[in-house]
Amino acid sequence: MIEKLPGASSRTAEDTLAIHELVVRYGFVLDDQDWDGFRQIFTDDAVLDFGGGRGNRHTGSDQPERLAPIVGIEEIIRNLRDVQTHPYQHILASHLIEDQGPDEVIVRSKALFPIPGQLVLETVYRDLVVRTSSGWRIRHKSVGGYRTDPAPWMEQQVARWRARGAIFE
Repeated sequence: MIEKLPGASSRTAEDTLAIHELVVRYGFVLDDQDWDGFRQIFTDDAVLDFGGGRGNRHTGSDQPERLAPIVGIEEIIRNLRDVQTHPYQHILASHLIEDQGPDEVIVRSKALFPIPGQLVLETVYRDLVVRTSSGWRIRHKSVGGYRTDPAPWMEQQVARWRARGAIFE
């Protein structure tokens, strides 16, 4: 039998490993362009929010414009596949898991993204992860960061997203 971790409500070591694998798998599924693989990552009603709670950190604008939250697994897949562009790879590390209840946790992960020009972007993912009948799934993923200065590469990507129909608020 797998024992509970010290201080965890009802989360077992097995749960912890499954949660870690889930948040890391997100990067692999995205990098592999395994669009259907997102069905094993997100709940059907999931929300993907790239706004990060700050103004428009991608373009440096003082306007509070931000990419609108993407709602529902079908729309998440469509946006990630058809609208957004992606860095070379997603490197996810330093996961902190905070219990919110017996079947719900918040996971914060640091992420690094190598991009053209030998640069690396960094961000922080905040995932609301819930236990479902199919295992642990992300119900809400938000993306934020520590840096607020715009990266030229990101400015170019936002322009591409806009041309492909991304919705901004």
